[in-house]
Amino acid sequence: MQVANTAMAFAPSKFLHLKHLSISLAVAYDYLSLVYFLDAAPSLETFKLHVLIGLRPADELRLEDPSHLRQIPGYRHDKLRSVKISTFYSSKGMVELVSHILENSVSLECLTLDTTDCSFRCSGDGSTRCSGLVRPWEADKAVLAIEKYIKGKVPSTVKLDVVEPCNRCHVILLDGGRWIRA
Repeated sequence: MQVANTAMAFAPSKFLHLKHLSISLAVAYDYLSLVYFLDAAPSLETFKLHVLIGLRPADELRLEDPSHLRQIPGYRHDKLRSVKISTFYSSKGMVELVSHILENSVSLECLTLDTTDCSFRCSGDGSTRCSGLVRPWEADKAVLAIEKYIKGKVPSTVKLDVVEPCNRCHVILLDGGRWIRA
């Protein structure tokens, strides 16, 4: 696994006129370090992050143990209006990134966290399942992480859109720790 030191790679205001940034990652990554990309683009209005399906977080959040979340102080994102993260999962770094964006983006209007990475939804006739649900239980854990760590930080001026698996593909955790399809 190759890790880039994004703090050193990007000087502040390197992308002065960049308004739309889309990043796709196919490796496990310290998502909080993406803050340096946001900081390098002071005119940024939309940010999209797509994480390849099937990645298992190396820094999975323990929902029972609310560990201390890291912060990167001093960065403001004054023009960022829209953020979408596809394949949001219960990674500590991903929760830290979203928390940072919520706390430091005064112009944010819309935050979309897609826990499914569905490029298309189930058909009404039941012939297909949601694509991208390689591990449907990961989507459930991501929703729990959003409830516990993110929802309370969302200002009333920001529309939070949490995309969950459809009812047909949704799974739930039973008391005994078994995952079943709802």
